Amino acid sequence: MNVQIMMWGVGTIGVLIGIYMRMELKLKELDVRVQALEQTDKAMNAKLDRIMDAIQDVKLELRDKADRE
Repeated sequence: MNVQIMMWGVGTIGVLIGIYMRMELKLKELDVRVQALEQTDKAMNAKLDRIMDAIQDVKLELRDKADRE
């Protein structure tokens, strides 16, 4: 009886350690993905800022051109 309880306890601890390790691995994978998405987001925001600046420049040039005419 005592051997069965010890084996059950060891098995339960082993399963819990396995679940913990899998969860840690998944959390690290998610962290890596989030960091990659943040870098992509920063790059896209920088490109959008440049596009908005270019649009603003064109808008000002068209306004100046319309004022001259």
